[in-house]
Amino acid sequence: MRERLIRPQRGVALITVLLVLALATVTIVSMSGERQLDIRRTENQLRGDQVWAYAHSLESWAATRLREGDWQKPLRLGEDGDVELQANIGELQGKINLNNLIVDGEVSEADVQRMQRLLKQLELRTELMDAILDWMDADGEIRYPFGAEDEVYSRKHPPRRAGNLPFADVGELMLVDGMTPEIFDKLRPYVYAVPGYAPINVNTAPPQILRCLADKISADQAASIYRAGGKPFGELADFFKDEAVIGLGIGKHGLSVESTFFLLAGSVDMGRARLRFETYLQKQTDGNAAVVRRARSGWRHG
Repeated sequence: MRERLIRPQRGVALITVLLVLALATVTIVSMSGERQLDIRRTENQLRGDQVWAYAHSLESWAATRLREGDWQKPLRLGEDGDVELQANIGELQGKINLNNLIVDGEVSEADVQRMQRLLKQLELRTELMDAILDWMDADGEIRYPFGAEDEVYSRKHPPRRAGNLPFADVGELMLVDGMTPEIFDKLRPYVYAVPGYAPINVNTAPPQILRCLADKISADQAASIYRAGGKPFGELADFFKDEAVIGLGIGKHGLSVESTFFLLAGSVDMGRARLRFETYLQKQTDGNAAVVRRARSGWRHG
């Protein structure tokens, strides 16, 4: 009788031991997995910090190039085959700053006309101007017939509100009523967005922008201005004295012969980590450059 009792008890004890061992194994494996995850997470964080440190070094390089006036040449560096850095500085004021359209809460008619000429030249709907201005102005009143405020945007999917602020980024145009990817792609090469008013640099503006400076400037006339023998113009007065400009009816408002806003397009490639970024820089009166805005345009962890 005693032997019959002992055998089941030994079987239960053995099962109990096996269960304890199984639970211990699962716990150890789980702890090991969490440990590996923590290690990987920390590794990614450290790698991300290192990538951004390289990006900031490229910003310092760009600031130095702008201060020295030698910013046209792109940069490409490799460090022992483990890190590859690329950077290119582009001048922005050969384009139209979207935030020129409304200055101190008031519509700048001269700049609106330039923007309308650009739309017309690109064979885009000039009616878009109403919606663009409504997106920027502080009030909730619709500019008829083609404007849009909250009552229009609240019916979209997903619903949203009008910006009622200056553009923070040119990509914000995609939120404006009536804007499509096709329209945006056509417009994107000729516009940008930085805070405040930024005059057009007549030394760097392409023919498409030069045609926007007055009514009835033909493509040939704009090309002549672009190739003007006096370039680069040291003073704005020299621009207006050029034979290619005389008689075209170009006004002096919002024009310049120099630029203060630039765009650094950079990339950092560390194999398993890759960063693409854009940094908007403004050259100060003392020659130094300040970061206006930075944005990540691409990121990958391998």
